[in-house]
Amino acid sequence: MIDLHCHILPGVDDGPTSLYESLKLARFCVADGITVVTATPHCHSLIHLLRTDILPHVAAYNRELGAAGIPLTVLPGSEIQVYDSAVYRREFEEDVFCHLGNRRTHTLLEFSWDVDKFPSDSAGLIEWIRSRDMVPIVAHPERHHFFRERPMLLQRLVDAGAWIQITVDSLIGNFGPEAKAFGEQFLRTHHEAILASDAHNSKRCSGLSAGYSWVREHLGSDRSRDLLERAERVRMSLMSDQVSMPSLQAKAG
Repeated sequence: MIDLHCHILPGVDDGPTSLYESLKLARFCVADGITVVTATPHCHSLIHLLRTDILPHVAAYNRELGAAGIPLTVLPGSEIQVYDSAVYRREFEEDVFCHLGNRRTHTLLEFSWDVDKFPSDSAGLIEWIRSRDMVPIVAHPERHHFFRERPMLLQRLVDAGAWIQITVDSLIGNFGPEAKAFGEQFLRTHHEAILASDAHNSKRCSGLSAGYSWVREHLGSDRSRDLLERAERVRMSLMSDQVSMPSLQAKAG
């Protein structure tokens, strides 16, 4: 499995504060069946981590994983918050963002938790990103109260071409009943979705297998397999120049 949203790098954002804690999280991921993690440190107005910041951390961390004998591959990436569409477009064109896998195929977007900071032209921005042959993935919409209260805001993003990322902890109830209910609703109604952990440390991580099991139990094995295969296709696009890894479709049931 690949986890496309994970704050695993030590000491760079609000993820693990130490290498010890980060390696503990990495061992949990491996035990859960995760083989690849996309490190997604924050890129917002307060923690504005760009490619030149992130790539050295990822390289150093992979060396630590090797030294510790942990069979996990960590790819670069970031969780980019759109707080001003004009700023986002400028930095995108300057090619300073670290998109998923440091590729121009998929990018992880986050919006502010404050609806007043939700750009009115967000759907247009999604179309603009898609016109550049990149798939924008909206992080954890089920946790945003304004998406729950005004679902058309999210629907416009989906109609413009965005995928959605549902967090496993939401599905199993760790972010409350509203996030759980809307996470299930989104998975029922939005085909182009992926599951991710959005893990920040070993205490805030339920892995991925629990999420796929939840989907299999509540939405059926076909939906679980579809989500896993979608994530696998993303993994292949991010690692197209690396040795192919075996498919894990059997874990979807």
